[in-house]
Amino acid sequence: MPIKDRDYNKAKALLEAAGSKSAEKSDKKHTGSKGSPDGHGRSLYAEAQQDFGGQPTAAQLEALDKAARLLGV
Repeated sequence: MPIKDRDYNKAKALLEAAGSKSAEKSDKKHTGSKGSPDGHGRSLYAEAQQDFGGQPTAAQLEALDKAARLLGV
């Protein structure tokens, strides 16, 4: 199921604010009403998890949780 641009971009912003370098490098989505493949959301989430390492801060965990809900992960 496609991810709405609004949801992807919100998750990207949350992960960026929490310190994810890969989220910073990711492009904002602007597909109109088509949305993006859910694999893009899973990749964004997985890369942010790797950025945060094995001991994420409380803020990073919160960002991951919110992003997961937005992305359907």
